[in-house]
Amino acid sequence: MIPSMEATKAINYHRKDSLVVATSSALREWNGVSQRRNLDVDLTDCMDRAPAVGLGLALAQPNRKVLVLDCDATLRTDLGALATVGQSETENLVHFVFDDANRSSTDGLPIHGADNVNLLAMAEGAGYAKSYQFDALEELLIGLEEVMEQPGPVFVLVKVFRDGETLPFPERPMAEGWGAVRQTLVNT
Repeated sequence: MIPSMEATKAINYHRKDSLVVATSSALREWNGVSQRRNLDVDLTDCMDRAPAVGLGLALAQPNRKVLVLDCDATLRTDLGALATVGQSETENLVHFVFDDANRSSTDGLPIHGADNVNLLAMAEGAGYAKSYQFDALEELLIGLEEVMEQPGPVFVLVKVFRDGETLPFPERPMAEGWGAVRQTLVNT
């Protein structure tokens, strides 16, 4: 298992000028780590739509990498997103899913049958061009370079645990974040 904050920092290190769509517990950590908030889309009101929003941005910005930071609990609420993204053949999309051993996105409550769901196999079956799973920080640090070079859509399952206090959601409203991203894209 990887400390989720360390996984988030590793992704930030490799992001370059990628757009990032983050939601749920991943967003809480991303907000404290990202050094390019003007390229971040925070999804706080529609958490299960991160793959769809990321796909839309990837289609609209084909020359820019788009990273989706998702969580296992939010992805399970809309598994159809895997098929939509997988069939899109969008080469610039990387879909990270933090599989949280602490179940912090559900306040520690287990979801019956959740441990039997193989998200990696579902992504592969849905048509993602490449898939990865990382269980150790060293593997993630080494593997992210390859992940970011692969034509997508790419699915990355990161086995994480959260320690310490739960970080707050970003204070900036979703609309303000979208405005910052739009303005940055217009100016580049």
